[in-house]
Amino acid sequence: MKEDFQVVEITHDSMIIKSNREVGCSSCSSKNACGTGVLSELFSSFSLFKKPLQNGVKAGDMITLEISSKELFLRASQLYLMPLLALFVGASISNIFFPANDVIQTFVGLSSLFVVLLFLKLSLK
Repeated sequence: MKEDFQVVEITHDSMIIKSNREVGCSSCSSKNACGTGVLSELFSSFSLFKKPLQNGVKAGDMITLEISSKELFLRASQLYLMPLLALFVGASISNIFFPANDVIQTFVGLSSLFVVLLFLKLSLK
């Protein structure tokens, strides 16, 4: 997968690049009733990333970065499967220790979900 980025800022050893987010359904007439269309309007239309500086790049340039299919699949499975598994594993483990208390099971399941989301945010840069 290839994506075009605009170089926004250059420091001595890194560059800040901007990616414009495009939603595939942005021209769809049902986007106001669709979950993806509604969520896309809640978040900013671009993302900023810090990457190592490439030779000959200056602010304002457009660059293309590529990610392999294998890496894309690995990252997607980490971002989608790990939080879901954490939710169910946390709830299942709390079911062993607190079999009659649904509130604690829900709390532990959601807590494990948020811990994994925080871990992924900090570790996957």
